[in-house]
Amino acid sequence: MVDTLTENSKTLIMALAAQGVREYVVSPGSRNTPLALLLAESGLKLTMAVDERSAAFLALGRAKDGQRPVGLLATSGTATANYLPALAEAQATHLPLVVLTTDRPEELQGIGAPQTIGQTNLYGQQTKLALTLHLQDPHPDVQEYIAYKTQQVVQLAVSQPAGPVQLNLPLRKPLLPSLDQPWPKVMAADFGQVERRLASDELERLRSAWQGRKIMILVGPNEGHWSPDLFEQVAEQLDAPIVADILSQLRGLPHAITGLDAVLAAQADQPEMVPDVVLRFGGTPVSAKILPWLKAHQVEVYQIGANYLGQDHSRFARHHYAIDEESFLADILASEYQATNRYYQSVWQPLQAAWSSLNQSTTHKLTDFAVVDSLTHLKQPQQLFLANSMPVRDFEQYFQPHQVLSVAGNRGANGIDGTISTAVGMAMNGQPTWLAIGDLAFYHDMNGLMLARQTAVDLTIVVTNNNGGGIFSFLPQAAADQYFENLFGTPQNLAIDQVAQLYQAEYHLIEKPQDLVALTQQPWTGLRILELVTDRTSNTDVHANRLAKVKELVKHVAKH
Repeated sequence: MVDTLTENSKTLIMALAAQGVREYVVSPGSRNTPLALLLAESGLKLTMAVDERSAAFLALGRAKDGQRPVGLLATSGTATANYLPALAEAQATHLPLVVLTTDRPEELQGIGAPQTIGQTNLYGQQTKLALTLHLQDPHPDVQEYIAYKTQQVVQLAVSQPAGPVQLNLPLRKPLLPSLDQPWPKVMAADFGQVERRLASDELERLRSAWQGRKIMILVGPNEGHWSPDLFEQVAEQLDAPIVADILSQLRGLPHAITGLDAVLAAQADQPEMVPDVVLRFGGTPVSAKILPWLKAHQVEVYQIGANYLGQDHSRFARHHYAIDEESFLADILASEYQATNRYYQSVWQPLQAAWSSLNQSTTHKLTDFAVVDSLTHLKQPQQLFLANSMPVRDFEQYFQPHQVLSVAGNRGANGIDGTISTAVGMAMNGQPTWLAIGDLAFYHDMNGLMLARQTAVDLTIVVTNNNGGGIFSFLPQAAADQYFENLFGTPQNLAIDQVAQLYQAEYHLIEKPQDLVALTQQPWTGLRILELVTDRTSNTDVHANRLAKVKELVKHVAKH
């Protein structure tokens, strides 16, 4: 007798694998029993994560690393709802997560059955598609439909703009599948490789439009794996500075500039800095000042790439190209267009040469900037993950690495939840990984520390502990003295050393920046937590003082 549940579940797994879903993060439960057991039998890579919220962010980190679809599997009820924050981030940053939510059958819906919620299209606009598959339907066409439709769904998830999808799977008891039985064969659908390129007459039009104009390349957060060399070659050809967002994967290139956000924050920008044309790639920049600056100066902006087409909250980009980014760069390079001005060499190169001295001038002080300055000493293959709130902003303004590093963060929905779990997922690629994080974001995802221990990744977490939400001190509500500390400062009085002990992590209290620099040069294994205790009340003054030095630096460079 044919076991319909087993046959159709195996067909689902094989169809997903045929389109590249070969890694799953699974949370334990009852309703997902058949899929969990068959995934284990399949030999595909499984990571168990008890907390579904952490599980989803772990999968997000895995997808960031390889830009490949990663599967999630949960039981029914509120377990599935815990995926929502990570799916919002995946949707915003175009990462292909394939979510398998097991559900109660139709006859148990809406009548008070336990562990039952409405799971059809549970995530709404945070998924590209929500589809229900009936794995226990014995109709002869169903198995073929599952094999066909599942592959179409995965292809949708990975197609630009990429994003998560949900497969909801209602299941009736009995839930135990037949193990150690032959697996069905699923023929992989071939979707080909389609590449969009510039037409020859369009390329000629661009060459004419750009002639004699100052060109800047703006690269926002990038979850892909673009060639840094290609960006550098085009920048050299155009004599264009690359405004390399901290998450662009391009900081450290010769033409990549650091600090435009700080220059704008210090109100130190000069007229000669303003470009005529900007070629914009990637997501929304971490800097909140660059896009308004371009708009204020009526700079002509070309937005390149299908993933972020139409994602311009400044509403100012005039030209939109749904084209493969590297193909666009290759076409520009092949066009042999040559800049006739010295925009990068005369304006930006001298400033970048002086910028490193700005960072080095404060390395003897234990402030929030100590982490930024110290981690410039990281070298490949070490990689860096940045928490939201203050860390990613400070790194955006001042981080000037000595070479190109892999730097990631969750800058789609910009939440502080799931930060440690996402960094663990990134670290599962086997590379030594650093996470810069504040004490509140650290507290928000301590379950991620268990994942770090269970996966045995090499992860160093640098916690800047200023006992609360440091970013609110820079916002207008800081003036509400009577209520500020309770509503916004929110000190948690965390004992980071005891947290490290709970999760069996190596712990260091950093008392001077030189100690942190020394640790960047030493190999380690496993989970390591480094704590820097800083003063939140003086942090605004520390930032103001550095911006004053930025202003002085720009004036000095401009005079010479």
